[in-house]
Amino acid sequence: MSETGKQKALHGAAPSDRVLIVSGLGYLEDRCAAAAVALRRFADAELAFASKVALPGVLANAVEGGFSEIHLLGVSLGGDPEGLTKALAELKRKRATIVWHSVYYGLPGSLPESTRKMLEVRFTEEAESLADWIAREFSVEAKLPLALLNPNEKRREVQCWRGRVAAVEWNFANTRDFGPIERLIRDLAVGVPPERWDEETRRLLDAYAHWGKRELESASPAMKRLRQDIGRVAKSAATRVLVTGESGTGKETVAQQIHFQSERHGPFLAFNCATVAKDLLESRLFGHRKGAFTGATEARPGLFREADGGTLFLDEIGELPLETQGMLLRALQEGRVQGIGETEETPVDVRVVAATNRDLPALVREGRFREDLYFRLSLVELRVPPLRERTEDLPAIARALWRPLASGRKQLSDSDIKALAAFDWPGNVRQLSNVLERAALFGDRTVAQLVEEERERVAEMWESPKDEGRSTKDEGRSPDGVKDHAGEDGEVSELLDDAIRAHVRRVLERYGGNVTAAAKALGISRNTLRARLS
Repeated sequence: MSETGKQKALHGAAPSDRVLIVSGLGYLEDRCAAAAVALRRFADAELAFASKVALPGVLANAVEGGFSEIHLLGVSLGGDPEGLTKALAELKRKRATIVWHSVYYGLPGSLPESTRKMLEVRFTEEAESLADWIAREFSVEAKLPLALLNPNEKRREVQCWRGRVAAVEWNFANTRDFGPIERLIRDLAVGVPPERWDEETRRLLDAYAHWGKRELESASPAMKRLRQDIGRVAKSAATRVLVTGESGTGKETVAQQIHFQSERHGPFLAFNCATVAKDLLESRLFGHRKGAFTGATEARPGLFREADGGTLFLDEIGELPLETQGMLLRALQEGRVQGIGETEETPVDVRVVAATNRDLPALVREGRFREDLYFRLSLVELRVPPLRERTEDLPAIARALWRPLASGRKQLSDSDIKALAAFDWPGNVRQLSNVLERAALFGDRTVAQLVEEERERVAEMWESPKDEGRSTKDEGRSPDGVKDHAGEDGEVSELLDDAIRAHVRRVLERYGGNVTAAAKALGISRNTLRARLS
């Protein structure tokens, strides 16, 4: 490179020149920091992102852009040598300077000599980050981007940036959307403080806080098809989706993916239809005005209005009582809701994703689920296969679940994966996660031992129960279920049960139908609370 060209590459372009910075996508934290450093030198540069396979296409698009300089940051060049050569030749004819910056390795041996000559090659074998090296190359001060890569840096501001990088990386892995990455890099380059981050970034951070550990591994053909279907549904105008599958397969993750891959800018709200008492369901879904019923001390909009513009996930839809099913059907048909005590309907734009592990057609035949609601909900139906039908996905799922649990401990070994793969996992991913949590907790037991314990536990659970006499619920009753007149204890027990049930309902109302909060106030588990209501 001539001295003039070298100075131009290192000290910036003239105001009339256009500069393109192309960032690689591996080690995204380092790549984002490096691109932010480069932007401190070329403040008006445009950004693009490329894998080694996509790079020739990105450069081909740059041909018509009139760029005088193109800086490739950490992008491998070995994906498509022929396509790369062609794109570089076009750019050279436009008199563009292409500078390739990389660390740890030089140009791939498969790259033709003619291609090498069209590049300004700059790489180092020193053990440093790409961002550090770019800062030295461009002679710029970049304290914040470099602090991001310093593991000893504990400042709250830096921790916030690390959280944002993690959210962006998660979002890109699931949506392939470059927008949040570019906003991150530009904000990082100028040091926008966390309190001034835009609303879109805040929504992304909120989404990551709730759903960041939820991903769909797709090595198996069935899951690859499911991911493709999710993408199609997300981008479509379909406002109703039914997700079916066994318990623990990840139906909520599917609903979340549909939302975050869509163009909807409203929130993603999840609601379990089995966790709220029947007489509170209407209020929770559609809202109420102040004073509409005892305990309604303030107006509530309801989930449909809270999710306006976004997605409402209704889990365990098969548990919805028939009377509430009719109200839900009307809301879906009309696109309008009316809360308890209200006199007017409110239009809402909500994509409803319902999920169930029940056989809804069977419930329809039994008269326990409305046929018209079933067909209304199942505009699109997606089935999540159980783990035993996609064994190819198990190693990746297990390692992804283990990563946040490991905390510096050794990773899962091949023998651990083999032991996990030898079990059918009737509880699917949720059950697998439980066993791995036990493995992290009980370091003195091997994964194989814990899997065997789980196998025995499941076998015991599914054994035919021996005749252990009448249950507690049936005490004070004759075998045919009629109250035993000889025992007053049965009557007293029923009266006590009624009093407890009434008290639990009052506490649940006080907490607006929130089962978790009510159970905590009562000092009992969620399951016990639900049992007390039955």
